[in-house]
Amino acid sequence: MSGDPSRAPRRLLFGGDWNPEQWPHEVWDDDVRLMREAGITTATLGVFSWSVLEPEEGRYDFRLLDDALDLLHRNGLDAFLATPTASPPPWFTLAHPDALPVRADGTRLTHGSRDTYCLAAPAYREASLRIATALGERYGDHPAVLGWHVHNEYGTQCWCDHAAAAFRTWLRARYGTLDALNSAWGTAFWSQRYGAWEQVLPPRATQYLHNPAHLLDFKRWTSDELLACFTEQRDALRASGSTAPVTTNFMLPTWNHLEQWSWSREQDLVSLDHYLDTTGPDGEAHAAYGADLARSWASGRPWLLMEQSAGASPPGAPAVRAPPRTRSPRACCATP
Repeated sequence: MSGDPSRAPRRLLFGGDWNPEQWPHEVWDDDVRLMREAGITTATLGVFSWSVLEPEEGRYDFRLLDDALDLLHRNGLDAFLATPTASPPPWFTLAHPDALPVRADGTRLTHGSRDTYCLAAPAYREASLRIATALGERYGDHPAVLGWHVHNEYGTQCWCDHAAAAFRTWLRARYGTLDALNSAWGTAFWSQRYGAWEQVLPPRATQYLHNPAHLLDFKRWTSDELLACFTEQRDALRASGSTAPVTTNFMLPTWNHLEQWSWSREQDLVSLDHYLDTTGPDGEAHAAYGADLARSWASGRPWLLMEQSAGASPPGAPAVRAPPRTRSPRACCATP
């Protein structure tokens, strides 16, 4: 793990996500007691707490994190502190409707779930950078912060006008001229030849089949644009003076839209989320596949299993309901 050697793990990391903002303050002591009884050493927190940490644009309230991190530290537990940018708060989308994502069919999504943002929208990028900077400045030297967990499961795509402009900028840098782009994409086929950069759009919904080269470059742009989102926050955390290592949690490539090898070079520590979606030998192969990929991405460095489901049910099986007082972290993290 790169960074300050004094921040390196003193022990095997075991734990998972703790979301204190979702529970009354009076049960936090019980949460931490149960963590200690379970042998947990490390908790990830802050992943989906943007609306609590910044209840209004530009007004921060860090009391929750202050109390939670101090409680963990008093009990000998470490933390991976997340930047909460995977889930912008309602005030943000109301103030910046152009930062809501647009699907390939032109539908602009509305607020009401996680990941409701356009990766290329200037307002989203600026707000993300501001809160990452504020977190770094406040908690960069907190003794409980073992590492930084930037964003969560990058992979959200968008086909809006912000994305179109950023995609064209990326294409200009890649090909230099329209003639080079037309040649690489084979646009003479089906009369697709472009005569001006403004004619080039993301591969939005169309009548029949897309040009496969167009689709491939859009995926490449998406990975690079999301990587820029990550590195902006990483650099802000480092600029704050924090020496704690920085990571973001990958999902298996069957879900997201990243080229993980280039991403791994930009991280101090590679981490992976693995949610089983099948059982038996297929599930075992899926887990082994994820671990093999993580080892490759890490290039010999230790890697972190940031999240993992405790079990899985075959499609169509009835849901298994946990007892109402089961509130242990939902994931595990360990350095293999």
